[in-house]
Amino acid sequence: MPVAKSAPGFRGWALPLSVMTAGLIVASATWFWSSMTIVRAPPINLDGLHLSYGPKDFPAALLLANNAVALGEERVAYRGQDWLNQEVYARALMGRARLAPSFDDLATAGVALAKGKAAAIAGSGPMLTDAVYNLTVHRLAPISADLAIVEHAAVPADPGDLAEAKALRGDVAFFRGDYAKAIGLYRASAQISNGPGTLFRIAQWQKKTGRFDDAMASFAQAAAINDRRTPQFMANVYLQSGVVDLERGNWPAAETWFRKADRMFPGYWLTEAHLVQMWALRGHLAQAAQGYRRIIARSPQPDVIDALAALYRAQGNSAATRQWAARSQAIWAKRLKSLPEAAYGHALEHELVLGDPATALTLARQNMVARPYGDSITMLGWALLANNRPAEARDLIEALNRTEWRTAQQYVALSQAYAMLGDGDRSATARDAALTINPRAFDPAAPLIWFGHH
Repeated sequence: MPVAKSAPGFRGWALPLSVMTAGLIVASATWFWSSMTIVRAPPINLDGLHLSYGPKDFPAALLLANNAVALGEERVAYRGQDWLNQEVYARALMGRARLAPSFDDLATAGVALAKGKAAAIAGSGPMLTDAVYNLTVHRLAPISADLAIVEHAAVPADPGDLAEAKALRGDVAFFRGDYAKAIGLYRASAQISNGPGTLFRIAQWQKKTGRFDDAMASFAQAAAINDRRTPQFMANVYLQSGVVDLERGNWPAAETWFRKADRMFPGYWLTEAHLVQMWALRGHLAQAAQGYRRIIARSPQPDVIDALAALYRAQGNSAATRQWAARSQAIWAKRLKSLPEAAYGHALEHELVLGDPATALTLARQNMVARPYGDSITMLGWALLANNRPAEARDLIEALNRTEWRTAQQYVALSQAYAMLGDGDRSATARDAALTINPRAFDPAAPLIWFGHH
């Protein structure tokens, strides 16, 4: 496979949510709104919040997840005709996939949910779980029908489920690029039932609309109102807070958050990958390469393999770059066949930076069809630039700029588009806009950022 040169300035910029999605955290939030202004409580001391229960590290969490999957398998083997058993099995698989991303687990969960829906009588079934599943695998179209059944069931759903349904509708609006509708639905969810889940969603919305301080406060408030704080939950709060600082260019603060997350929930590959990335940003490339290889030995996630390949390319090691890029490309090809919508964005990044620009453009267009929101638009812009189509990239990003979406990434891409078109003044204006959001937007080390840009 040929190894392409990345679009200038692209890496460091590319997002769920790899995360799996805020919809999997549970429902809702407590905040007061006046138009788009938040009346915020005093700063929260996250380190002073007590933990309640839960596994203390990643190996213990994965063992629990494995046990839950095994129990789910037993239940469906015993009475597979009961839709609740299929739902429990699907949830267990999705839970394990959130810890150690597995498209096999996600595909099996989808089969279980389809069986559960087929076995359920009209107006019942695993509809809320199915909606969360479809959001997880980036299929927006089926979600509305699932939620309609939840919201209009003969036996009314409890407030938590209704709040989650409302928030999921907000997620659909967000990923379709309707940011005003999304925040309105998140607010409506918060009015139904209080909980940390919608605050996570609100924080993501704030982060992607340039409200970094508000996003940090939302993550902190989510931790404060959650009376069932597990080490894994708190580590995620720390991790997401670090991502906010990463996006606004405060690299030392981001690394501090990632270290706290690692101490809170040791052994989690994703936190470790964020930390290793920070070593690379500080110029410790050999140490970072060793760190990525240790993670890959335990959990061979293609994102980490891609990060290692990009690191070797930065060191001028073409043979190692090709070796690792070929390994991740094989995984992405398999995932694209299994769950294409869920794989488009990450496979696109692989092709854009380490593979074939033409393939990247095809994937970028498919990704836009699946989820036409700001990250997808920005990625399509970079793919157009990599294929020497700067006018199209300019028009696309300028349209994005007319929405509430505000990230440094979009302005870096726009600056590049204008530069390629020979318009130095507009290129400089876009550059200044990017630097206002993130003073490190054009840092020479930024292409080494692979985690925390979505």
